[in-house]
Amino acid sequence: MDSHSEIIHFSNECRLFPLPDLVLLPHALLPLYIFEPRYRRMTADALAGDGLVTMVQVRPAPDGCPPWAEPVPIMDVGCLGKIIQHERLADGRFNIIVLGLKRVRLKKEKPSAKLNRIAEAEILDDREPDQPLVQERGELIGLFRALSERRRCLDENLSALLDSGLPLGELSDIIAHALRVPSLLKQALLSELDVRRRVQMLSMILRQKSKSAFPPPFSMN
Repeated sequence: MDSHSEIIHFSNECRLFPLPDLVLLPHALLPLYIFEPRYRRMTADALAGDGLVTMVQVRPAPDGCPPWAEPVPIMDVGCLGKIIQHERLADGRFNIIVLGLKRVRLKKEKPSAKLNRIAEAEILDDREPDQPLVQERGELIGLFRALSERRRCLDENLSALLDSGLPLGELSDIIAHALRVPSLLKQALLSELDVRRRVQMLSMILRQKSKSAFPPPFSMN
């Protein structure tokens, strides 16, 4: 799916879907079960319109602040996503799959007559390197493939994507989404627009995870 064509009519107004400990990255898929009334309404509104929602991580509550305070504080950078599949259940709940499209910076929240929060936002584009990062790309793919195969968690579709020639920015987002790392670390990867630095961050994370994965699983060979 072409993310540029999907956002051509984006009005810079986001339907916000804040969730704790969850980060969606561009080009990744996120399945969600929608049960809260405000987000059921938001999902119905999105499906009746452009299908867009913005996933944004809830900020950790500062010391002394109750974590349930409303409105919950949220991060400045989120991910604009498109609902590409949905199932409306008989009681009004939904099962949906959201495809990450673009990073967005939330500029200010706007008054809303709806149950869900709305914010004005700007699209954030990757800052591409001047020259192809051939060595960095090979290292990133090699580190991720080695770790995934060691843990036996590399499926065929993801394996094919690694060798598909995707732009490095897209590939780095897909790898970042697949990694099991703390949500604040994923938030840092989401907030990093410079592709070279994002790839460097990912390679460093993968090296650290590879060290922690030692010793490897027992083999009869």
